[in-house]
Amino acid sequence: MIGAQLPLAVQLRESASFESYYSGPNGEAVQALQALAVPVLLYGPPGSGRSHLLQAAARRHRAAYLPLAELEEHGPSLLEGLETAPAVCIDDLERVTPQRDWCIALLRLIDQLRAHGAGYVFAADAPPERLELALPDLRTRLGACSRFGLKPLSDDDRRELLRERAKARGLEMPEEVARWLLNHRSRDIPSLLEALERLDREALAAKRRLTLPFVQSVLDA
Repeated sequence: MIGAQLPLAVQLRESASFESYYSGPNGEAVQALQALAVPVLLYGPPGSGRSHLLQAAARRHRAAYLPLAELEEHGPSLLEGLETAPAVCIDDLERVTPQRDWCIALLRLIDQLRAHGAGYVFAADAPPERLELALPDLRTRLGACSRFGLKPLSDDDRRELLRERAKARGLEMPEEVARWLLNHRSRDIPSLLEALERLDREALAAKRRLTLPFVQSVLDA
């Protein structure tokens, strides 16, 4: 029963939704996950947003979500019973594909999901042709998915994201503040949004606008 029970106990981040994801150049991937009319494979480096999107898809489609980086130790039996789920989202695929027993279990699960007409999504750090796979048949199955390589946000995208999220919090973010954040803080999206959350708290407490001197005083403190 481990496969039928454990994935349902994995907690999805409250912030992981399609509404909170800034799609930028990845709009087609988002649309494919929202519809989940065909199997989907996402790939991209850490920080590309693939886990956010998988969790958003899991929430939208009431899917079982399996982050294999956390669950690998349970072994391939983790996948047993998942064919009855409304949909399945498997993250960190590259962690297990070099192992033959995992590949066999994944092939079996894919065939079962297809037979039941259930949707499924995989995410990995590379496309199928660059993954280390113990069984070539799995490469064929993954290659049959609609594949989307997640593209990083440009600086313009990141600034627009910051301004949109600030506006949603009732804050106006001047262009010079957005540029300063990109040039002087960690540029990955989680870090930028964490900085924005801190600025929101401090601005509310001090009843201040997001002027550049105020932002610098808060984040450089």
